[in-house]
Amino acid sequence: MTKQDLLPITFLPSGTTAWAHEGETLFDVAARAGVPIARPCGGAGVCGKCRVRAHSGLAGPTETERRLLDEAALAEGVRLACAAVVTGAAEVTVIDGATKKSPILAGLASEITDWAPDASGHGIAVDIGTTTVVTYLLDLEAGRVVDAFSFLNPQIPFGDDVISRIAYSSTEGGLKRLQAVLIDGLNGAFAAMTAKNGLSLEAVTQVTIAANTVVQHLFAGVSPQSIGVSPYEPAYRYRPPLEAASLGLKIAPGGQVKLLPNVAGYVGSDIVAGVAATAMADEKALRLLIDIGTNNEIVLGNRDGLYCCAAAAGPAFEGARVGQGMRAADGAIERVLLVDDHLVVETIGDEPPRGICGSGLVDVLALLVQEGVIDRRGRMADPDRCDHPAFADRLDRDGRGIVRLLLTDRDHPVYFSQKDVRELQLALGAIRVGVEVLLEHYGATVDAVDEIFLAGAFGNYIDHESAVAVGLLPPVRLERIRSVRNTAGLGAVMALASASFFENTRTVAERMTYIELSSLSDFQKRFVGAMFFEKPGGHRDG
Repeated sequence: MTKQDLLPITFLPSGTTAWAHEGETLFDVAARAGVPIARPCGGAGVCGKCRVRAHSGLAGPTETERRLLDEAALAEGVRLACAAVVTGAAEVTVIDGATKKSPILAGLASEITDWAPDASGHGIAVDIGTTTVVTYLLDLEAGRVVDAFSFLNPQIPFGDDVISRIAYSSTEGGLKRLQAVLIDGLNGAFAAMTAKNGLSLEAVTQVTIAANTVVQHLFAGVSPQSIGVSPYEPAYRYRPPLEAASLGLKIAPGGQVKLLPNVAGYVGSDIVAGVAATAMADEKALRLLIDIGTNNEIVLGNRDGLYCCAAAAGPAFEGARVGQGMRAADGAIERVLLVDDHLVVETIGDEPPRGICGSGLVDVLALLVQEGVIDRRGRMADPDRCDHPAFADRLDRDGRGIVRLLLTDRDHPVYFSQKDVRELQLALGAIRVGVEVLLEHYGATVDAVDEIFLAGAFGNYIDHESAVAVGLLPPVRLERIRSVRNTAGLGAVMALASASFFENTRTVAERMTYIELSSLSDFQKRFVGAMFFEKPGGHRDG
């Protein structure tokens, strides 16, 4: 096909023009042109949050669009990028752009004390998350962390979660594109950090990488497709050091890249880094590490044994299936409080509310359960029967009859609905089952856990009391819960500072016993039971 056969698609407000084949979806065209459009559900057609507006050049609305968009929106030309099919030249206005601003957890929980005595030059430690990337510049000879630089993972436009990226990597050119945008992002970060600190890129001789298994595969240019199907095995768990130049990373000639080891398809080197950095594997105290982010990994153990699993809960906490859910960014409701029978919400950046992020979702769910507006089975009160002074006037039903609660004023309406409660119950149930199963394999009860470590961006912003109230965390005293910030980044830094620590991460990974929750014969029964909220006294309805 020649360029004369291609169709020009101009995306506004950027003004970018892309060339499309007839029959392509708008999202595929935008992704190829580098136009950021949100894709919280990875193009599964369930979230309705990849909206654009176009009045020509597209086939008629699909069944997915008619299900997720109302007639008024469709009449105004609103379409879903994941579903709208190109038939001619078009001018498209992006409504749901991929998030540009988002709080990124870059801080380390502790100082680095174990530096290699004979090290020289500079190195960069990298924590590549599904959503965020954090890079740390180290002066290896002086033994100090010089700087940190963070940015959103540039793979987000191709899928918000690892399942979506596995699917995209299987398309023609998909794997190379996912690797290329990530390498470009890292090169930009490396250049910015070194320039800021008066260094050349040639001063950097070493790089260490901590990442979840899927993203690490994509970084290395290795297909992660085997992780997407049972038994969810990675193509590798450990790889020898790589030449930076072979990956396209711009550091010193001959510079090396060390990948921290993985445990399983859904427990990667970021979790291994965290376990090693927090000394869970070395001490007698029994600790539970819960990394709540786009992916959710759980580790229980001590020097006597380590058990781990993954729980599919991230998309709900990041808003993929929540009506007005969104990532943590300006305007997201991050706190929900009841003050003298008045509902109070706080937003990131003190901006007008435009959605609700994970910490706000946990807060509002906990509040409604505690106030009896949501019962133990997750059912919201009937708007016609609720007499709670703070909520009676805020409860109503949407156009489909679904009960919802107005969280804000009507000038900037943000609702939390019965459907949202169900989505959160699914996420909470997965995490509860994970904790329950690990405790059983270790042979301990919750009372035997000395400390709970909360890692990851979301894990460090949630209110601990709310998290316990909804069952996101086990029912323990709040003083036993500790936010440990970016443990993956800390582990990556420690692995760069000390060759012996890097070698120890491999030992730690080999000691971690992975439990595949979905393979348990009674998983469905456990899961259903885990979705109920706790009664006072610690008993769950069943």
